[in-house]
Amino acid sequence: MRIGELAKLSGVTVETIRFYEAQGIIPKPARSFNNYRSYNESHLRRMQFIRHCRSLDISLDDIKILIDVDARRNEDADKVHAMIASHLKKIDEQIDSLKQLRQHLGLLALCCHGNHANGEPCGIIEGLNQEACCHNCENLKLRRTKKSDGHKEKAVSAP
Repeated sequence: MRIGELAKLSGVTVETIRFYEAQGIIPKPARSFNNYRSYNESHLRRMQFIRHCRSLDISLDDIKILIDVDARRNEDADKVHAMIASHLKKIDEQIDSLKQLRQHLGLLALCCHGNHANGEPCGIIEGLNQEACCHNCENLKLRRTKKSDGHKEKAVSAP
């Protein structure tokens, strides 16, 4: 099969196939009599393997290691388990970081009521400019609630 067909069947671009070939992640294909690259089923299986690994956010360096693994050898299996455990740890760290980001953005959202007809500045922009929104959002929200409602101050918790 030619490179376009391999790209279509594997779900990647022709440029990606050429890149993987240049990086040694897929073997160089045979050349036909007219010098076209000629790929086979093993290239397609390798591309599907790589695509699946990339969908799991596995790095190209780790994919290079996984390609050479013999699943029947204990030493190789141990390497793979350690690699996946490390990947899971990174994902857990990313989740924690995203939770903190969500909390901070939620507090920023509380800084502004969205009605600026009376000339009040946007509390979100004020919070971003102060770089300490988490410490000031509640106070800004309480001031705005008091000014706009004329009612008792009420605390609004972050999402």
